[in-house]
Amino acid sequence: MTPLLPSGPGNRGSNGEIEQSLTYSDPSLLAEGGRPVYGSASPAPEDFGAASVKVGHLLRTYWLLLLALMVLGAAGGFTSVVLSTPWYKTRMLLEVQPSMGNLQKNNNEAENGTSERDIQTQVNILRGGSFLSRGVQRMQAESVPLTPTGRGLFAQLRQRLHPAAQDPLEVAKTATDVAMVTFDARPVTGTRLIELSCDSTSPDIAAQFLNSMAAEFVEDSSRSRMETAQKTGEWLAAQIEEARGRVQDAEQKLGDFVKASGNTFVGQDAPLDDTKLAQLKGELARIQNERIARQTRYELTQKSPPESLGEVLADPTLTGYQQQIDSLKRDKAALETVYTSKHEKVRKVDAQLAQLQKSYDAESKNIVQRIKNDYEASLRQEKLLNAAYAGQSHAVGAEAGKLAQLNALKREVDLQRQMYQTLLTQQNEVSLTSSVPVNPIRIVESAPTPATPYKPVPVLNISLGTILGVAIAAGFAFLRERMDRSIKQPGISRRLFNAPELGVIPNLAVNGHRAERNGWSLARAPRLNGATADPATALLSWQNGPAFIAESFRGTLASILRNQASGRMQKMILITSPGPAEGKTTVVQNLGIALAETGRRVLLVDADFRRPHLHRKFNLPNEWGFIDLLNEDRPLSEYSPEELGVFTGLPGLSVLPNRVTSQNVSKALYSPRLRTILETLVKRYDMVLVDAPPILSVADARIVAPLTDALILVLRCGVTDRESAMEAYQKIQEDGLALLGTVLTDYDLSGDAARRYYYDYGEPSRP
Repeated sequence: MTPLLPSGPGNRGSNGEIEQSLTYSDPSLLAEGGRPVYGSASPAPEDFGAASVKVGHLLRTYWLLLLALMVLGAAGGFTSVVLSTPWYKTRMLLEVQPSMGNLQKNNNEAENGTSERDIQTQVNILRGGSFLSRGVQRMQAESVPLTPTGRGLFAQLRQRLHPAAQDPLEVAKTATDVAMVTFDARPVTGTRLIELSCDSTSPDIAAQFLNSMAAEFVEDSSRSRMETAQKTGEWLAAQIEEARGRVQDAEQKLGDFVKASGNTFVGQDAPLDDTKLAQLKGELARIQNERIARQTRYELTQKSPPESLGEVLADPTLTGYQQQIDSLKRDKAALETVYTSKHEKVRKVDAQLAQLQKSYDAESKNIVQRIKNDYEASLRQEKLLNAAYAGQSHAVGAEAGKLAQLNALKREVDLQRQMYQTLLTQQNEVSLTSSVPVNPIRIVESAPTPATPYKPVPVLNISLGTILGVAIAAGFAFLRERMDRSIKQPGISRRLFNAPELGVIPNLAVNGHRAERNGWSLARAPRLNGATADPATALLSWQNGPAFIAESFRGTLASILRNQASGRMQKMILITSPGPAEGKTTVVQNLGIALAETGRRVLLVDADFRRPHLHRKFNLPNEWGFIDLLNEDRPLSEYSPEELGVFTGLPGLSVLPNRVTSQNVSKALYSPRLRTILETLVKRYDMVLVDAPPILSVADARIVAPLTDALILVLRCGVTDRESAMEAYQKIQEDGLALLGTVLTDYDLSGDAARRYYYDYGEPSRP
C-alpha cells in the first residue's frame, strides 16, 4: 500500500498564514477536489473486526479467569461424581453345546446351520420377559440383601451425603430393577458362545443377577431337554407300531399280486416277455450295426475298382501276385532293350504275365463276391430279427398293465420300509440323547463382582469439567477480544487510515520489575492517561524513570524531526487524541523534554481550557496562563518573557500553562488574537508543542489545529477503539488538517519479544 504522507504541511507563507494542503502519492485515495475519501484506502488483508492476538497475551490477560474456571470445572466434575449413582457392569459367557443328533449329522450342517439357529433361539428365550422374572425370583430366593459398603473415597462421600439411601432392601430393589432393564444377551459371532451382560447400581446385585439367570437357564434347558425326549420317545413308539403294520400290509399285497400273475415275473423283478424283448432288442441292434458296416463295404465295391479296396490291398495272395507281376514287367523291359517283341524270350515272359494277371483278377473277383455275400446274409438276418422283435413287443404290450401294478406295489413296500427304518433310527437317537447326562448349556465363565463402577469415571468427569472450564474461558476471551474494538498492536494507524506511526510508547507493566530494581517505583511513574496524584515533576520522572520509556520518546522525536531534516519545517505541532485518558499530555511533556535535550528552545502550550494538566506535570503555578493571553487586550510585545512561557528548570524548556475559566472559550479561540499569540510564540521558540483537548470531545482542537503546522494523533492501546480513531481521522481530513502521524501509548511489550529485548538491552544499570 502506498503510504499517505503529508507534503509540506502547514508551511508558513510570507504573510504569516498557514498553508493547509496535503498531497497523496496514491491517486486511488483521492476523491472530488483532491480530498481523500474515508474508507477508500485498500486495507491490508486482515479482518479489523477480529484482529488476531497472540496466545501468550491472552494467557497473561485472562490467566486468572482461566484458572478460576478450570478449578470450578474440576470441582463440578468432582461434584458430579459424588452426586451421581455409580453403575457397575459385569459379563459372563455360556456355551450352547450341540445335541447328540447334530453330532451324527454332517459337520458343516451341525456347525453352520442348526447350531446358529439353536443359538439365536436360546438368545431370544433369554431375552423373554417371563424368563427374566424367573431369574429375579431365583436370585431373591438364593441371596440376602447386603448393606452397601463404601469402596473408595467417592463411595464414602456418597454415604455421608445420602445416609438415608443406604437401606439394603431399597438398594437391592433399585439395583435389581436396573439390572433387569439393562440385561442383554447376544451371540458371539463365529462361536457357540452367548454373552450375558447387565448394569446395576450394586456390584453384588449385578453379579448375582447374571449368575442366577445363567443357573436358571441351565436348569430350564436340562428340564426341557428331558421332557422333550420323553414326549418324543412316546410319540415315536406309537408311530413305529403303525409303520410296522403298514409295511406288513404292503408286502402281503405284493405277494398276492405275484401269485395271481401266474409266476410270469422272474425273481419278482420283470416278466419273461420283457426279458425276451430286451434280448431281441440287443441282438437286433448288433445285427443292424453289422449290416450297416457290410453294406458300406459292398457299396464301395460298386463305385471303386477292386484294386482300391482295402480287403484287396490287405490280401496276402493278391500281394504275392502283384509282386510277381511287377518283377516280370521289369524283366520284359530289360529284354526289349535287346530283343524284339517276337523273340522267344520276350514271348515267354508275356505268357507268364498273362497267367499271373488272370490269377490276380480271379482272386479279386472272389473277394468282391464274399463282400456281397456277407452283406446279403446280414440283411436277411436283420429282417428276421425285426419280425421277431415286433411279435415280442406285441406280447409285452399286453402285460403292461400288470407291470405298472407290480411297480406301484413295490414302491409302496419300499416307502413303508423306509419310513419304518427312519422311525427306528430316530427312536435310537432319542434314547441315546436322553440316556447321556449332558446338559446342552455350559457356563464357560461366571459373572465376577465388579470392583469399580464403569460410570461415572472420576478422571473423565473431572477432566471434562476442567476442559469445559477451559472452553468457557476460551470462549469468553474470544468473545471479549472479538467485541473489543480497541487498538492493541502497533501499525494499526497505517492500516486504518494510512498514516505514519511516529512512535510506540510502552507501559511499565512488563518492565516494572526492572524499574523497581533501579529505584523507580511504578506508583511514582507518570501515568499515560495524564492523571497523576504524585507531586513528582516530569523532569524527575524523566531523569529517574526507566530508560526504555525515555528511549521510546526519543525514537518518536526522531520520526518527527525526520520531516524537518528533509526541508519540511513544522515549528508548531498540535498533539491531541480521539478521547480523554489516552496519554496526550504525557506525550507532550516527554517530547518537550526530549526536544530540549537536543539544544532547542521548546515551549509547551496547554490549550486544554477545561482540564489543564501541564502545570501539574512540572509542578508550576497556573495563576496566569494561556486563557489570560486570549482575554486581555494588551499588545504581546508588552508581556515579559515569563508571561509567555514559564521556565521549567530544564534548559531550553518552558511551559505556557492554562487554567479553568468560566468565560466563553470558543469566543476567545475564534478571536484574531489567537493567531497573533501563536505566531509570536513561534518566533520566540524553536519548537512549540500544543497540548489540545480530545478532538472528539470538544471543538477546541479543531479550532486551534489550522493555526499550527501539523497535528499528531495520540492513540492508547486497549482504550482507543477503531471507530473513534477513524472518526477522529475523518474529522482531520474533513477540516483539511495536516496529520503528521500517530503515537501509540501504553503498549504492552510482553507480546513483542523484539522490542522488549532491545528496551531491556538499553536499560542502564543503576547503583
